[in-house]
Amino acid sequence: MHDKPLYCSGFFLLLLVFCLSVGLWAGFSGGGHDFRGRCEMCHLSMPTEDSPGKFVRDISYLCAECHTISTRNSHPIGMVPSMKVPESFALDWAGRMTCATCHDPHDVGLGDDLDFLRTDARGKDFCDLCHRGTLPLDGQRHIGSVGIAHGKSGIVESNTVYHQVLDQITLECLNCHDGVIASDASYKVMGGDALTYQRRGLSHPIGMDYRKAALLDRELRPVEMLAPEIALYDGKVGCASCHNPYSSKRRMLVVDNYASALCRECHIK
Repeated sequence: MHDKPLYCSGFFLLLLVFCLSVGLWAGFSGGGHDFRGRCEMCHLSMPTEDSPGKFVRDISYLCAECHTISTRNSHPIGMVPSMKVPESFALDWAGRMTCATCHDPHDVGLGDDLDFLRTDARGKDFCDLCHRGTLPLDGQRHIGSVGIAHGKSGIVESNTVYHQVLDQITLECLNCHDGVIASDASYKVMGGDALTYQRRGLSHPIGMDYRKAALLDRELRPVEMLAPEIALYDGKVGCASCHNPYSSKRRMLVVDNYASALCRECHIK
């Protein structure tokens, strides 16, 4: 006698879950954030204006559940800023920087602007809100000039061999290092699809799949043994494998190359 009502209840429950899932996906798929009625996704209790409420997990972790970014090539988080930050830039309970320091998770986003930044400033002007006059020389040439906090590409995809072989981070580097905007990073196709950086007599291949190369060359360490600082975007060796614009080391190397330490991270001898 109760079979039909139970069946209907189950059907409507599934329908409700489906609708919520579709709505949630729409909120993250290019249309900006829409957390209305979903406070429990991030908060342990219903937040109010006077009491924002505790998060179910670290807020940067919550952001990473939906947003995939290259953390190795991004502005650091989880540290206490060494300079004064604007009052509108939220720090966590310990005064540390999080994703929500620069980004407002409750911003719905307007048009193509889905960065959710806490002010109207963009690019270098946004960086200068905290870093004006505080960046080191190398940082001013790179972090300050590119005005980005995350290693993501804004380059339009192309069918040229360079876009087919090189990862997007490397393409961003070469977009400036053309001998006009910044020092030239000469490169050419060698043998197959591998490209090479050549400058001052130095040459290192880029664009090759490291895992495949290590399987063929016993003098290369397995990819699982590489230092975590060495990034292989799309599994390929590129500019960001050795350089990080947020590094404090000389030439912005990911690992100090004293006694060829960086080289030996990949090369056994």
